[in-house]
Amino acid sequence: MLVIFFLYGLAFFCLGLVVLLEARRPSALALSRHLPSLAWFGLLHALVEWCDMLRLAGLPADAETPLVVIRSVLLPASAVFLVRFGVGLLSEAGPLPDWLMLAPMALVVPAALVVAYALIVALTEPPLALAADVWSRYLLYGPGCLLAAAGFGRQARRLPQFGLAPARPLLWGAAAAFVVNAVVAGLLVPAAPYGLSPWLNGNLALALTGLPVQLWRAASALAVTVLVIRAMGVFEAERLQHLARLSADREAAHQAAVLAQAEARRVAEAWTNTLVELNRRVAGLDTVDTVLPDLVRAAARLLAADAAALALWADDSSSLELKCSVLAGAPPAVTAQRLADDLLETVARRGRPCLLPAPEVPHWPCPVLGGPVAAACLVPVQLNGQALGVLWVSRAGGAPFGPADLTGLEHLADQTVIVLEHALMAARLQSLAVVEERGRIAREMHDGLSQVLGYLSLQTQTLEALVRRGDDVAALAELAQARAHIHEAQADVRENILSLRTTLAGQAGLLPALRQYVAEFEVQTGIAASLSSDFAGDPCLSPLAEAQLVRIAQEALANARKHAQARHVALRLNLTPQRLHLTVADDGRGFALEAVGQGHFGLHTMRERAESVGGGLTVDSGRGGTRLEAWLPRVVAN
Repeated sequence: MLVIFFLYGLAFFCLGLVVLLEARRPSALALSRHLPSLAWFGLLHALVEWCDMLRLAGLPADAETPLVVIRSVLLPASAVFLVRFGVGLLSEAGPLPDWLMLAPMALVVPAALVVAYALIVALTEPPLALAADVWSRYLLYGPGCLLAAAGFGRQARRLPQFGLAPARPLLWGAAAAFVVNAVVAGLLVPAAPYGLSPWLNGNLALALTGLPVQLWRAASALAVTVLVIRAMGVFEAERLQHLARLSADREAAHQAAVLAQAEARRVAEAWTNTLVELNRRVAGLDTVDTVLPDLVRAAARLLAADAAALALWADDSSSLELKCSVLAGAPPAVTAQRLADDLLETVARRGRPCLLPAPEVPHWPCPVLGGPVAAACLVPVQLNGQALGVLWVSRAGGAPFGPADLTGLEHLADQTVIVLEHALMAARLQSLAVVEERGRIAREMHDGLSQVLGYLSLQTQTLEALVRRGDDVAALAELAQARAHIHEAQADVRENILSLRTTLAGQAGLLPALRQYVAEFEVQTGIAASLSSDFAGDPCLSPLAEAQLVRIAQEALANARKHAQARHVALRLNLTPQRLHLTVADDGRGFALEAVGQGHFGLHTMRERAESVGGGLTVDSGRGGTRLEAWLPRVVAN
């Protein structure tokens, strides 16, 4: 029997210890908040059973009475904690039944227990220990077990709300164990002359099963301990569920971050591609009227705006003029409409960007949308501190624009400045090119046609004098010389016309333009001319370098016709990774290199043309002809 009581107490001690350790872990389940009451029940009831074990061990007589008193106090105290546990679980699961409204009164039983015992002793006069044992089991322990069982059951029914339905059998098992314990430990009390104890007591269990009731109580205690400890697995299931949820949230956050990064990368690529395309078009000398509408349309597309527009100051700087605008899903509209809008003029003049809505401007009627807008973003267009206009986007509804949108629109405003500045520079370069070409033509006319006409003027005077003298032979000779000079002047004029036409026909590409010029040069001059190259596509020269190369080739052929009196001229183009080489070789009479400074200004001009674009030029001349080689740098992308 000592072993039975020891195991009986050990089972409840293990129950209390395990539950107390589990109660220290955080949980959202109501069960966790009441585990300390269950733990104290287990620990105190273990002391009750060990007190019985010590009594059976044969203690001295003077120790018997204190031990009985301690047991009599521990038994109802442990039962009170069990009642508190059951009532707490039931209250957490929802409104209590009417018959349980007085259950919290059990918490005051320890204070009233002494009075109850006194009344019982006074009326029945049984031993105090027996009365405490019987009534504690009837009034506290048995109801406490049933309340704990009901609490476990009601908590099991709530588990699906937490997604823990698979753990319901664990709590139902604990509930069943407490029901059994209520019968064997709360109903089968020691034999006494009151209540049901004369009929339902430990002797009945011994008579029916042949085993003492203490053994059945120990077995039920072991079942309670095992099944309650197993029921603690619901917290492990909760933690696993929480970890799974955290893992799912982390994965969702990771996916969201990946999607956000992909979207940010897509937006950045869209902005980069747009800016690169605009720069490419600017470098390709596209006109302002074709680039700016596409820039405005790109602003509306990149910022998801309902409208976008660009307004520039009019020539008199008195008002803004709508340059181009676009509505979502529509092609750009190019207009010259005058605008009278205080906000646009303020942004343009002060050079400060603006985001709407703003406290100082709660409502703004967009000139493009024709009514108030929900959001707008306006940035000034400035060149070296000088106000040129304003670029803006607007939305009729939806979310407002943010600082990132403002920064992006400022980049497009900077690109607008580049387009306008490049257009201005292109106009200046074109004007300079026209002036340079006119100067070249003037020099050609002065060196060629003007001298021929002056010579012809002298010839006519000579012819007049010869005719008056009647010297026909001399007059005919002078006429032959005049005719030769006229033919030479005609060749110069035709060469100038061909040079102008080839220079202006740059749209065909470098090789086709040179081939056409060489072919027409051969037809006009009768000099056999050829052009060969080791490439067929674009040699990747800058536009200025291409123009200089054509002019060098023209000047070299002109020299071969005028000065070298060549019969054959060969042009050769060769590509290297960094340069384009032009070689012009003729079979003319050549010239002395030391005499280059004495009238050979064409060579100086060709060398200056090559060096102006980062290239160079060399000349080798002798009796076998002249060989000229020029090289110009290529523009090769990394």
